Amino acid sequence: MRLTRPASIALAVCCVGLLATSVAFAKITANTIDAVALVADDGRHLVVTGPITCTAGERAILHVTVTQRTTGALAEGQTLFVCSGARQEWEVHAATQGRETFELGSATAVAVARTSVPGDTTDAHQWLVPITLVAE
Repeated sequence: MRLTRPASIALAVCCVGLLATSVAFAKITANTIDAVALVADDGRHLVVTGPITCTAGERAILHVTVTQRTTGALAEGQTLFVCSGARQEWEVHAATQGRETFELGSATAVAVARTSVPGDTTDAHQWLVPITLVAE
């Protein structure tokens, strides 16, 4: 069976539309930061975790920043992973920036996630959560 030119064009437009629609609906959901993070290395290293759900097959980069107002400490870290389409756990090892160190107790964590398919970013989302730092 051979398609006519108008039918071929309609089929191509349909396929492009479906691809564009799947990118348009790709998203990050069910994201948060666990309420407790671990402190190690005399307050210079944190382990921050949490759940995330994102569109299956997309690649995600997750950047985490933690601050503590009582000490002035700031730590940053990131992780890369492939989204499964189901809820999955992430873990970021964050290192302090500067000389200040973290103490056990209250802190604030911010996460920024960005998902992509080759050549296109599909979503970018950030969230902020008060956390408690505990000894490892």
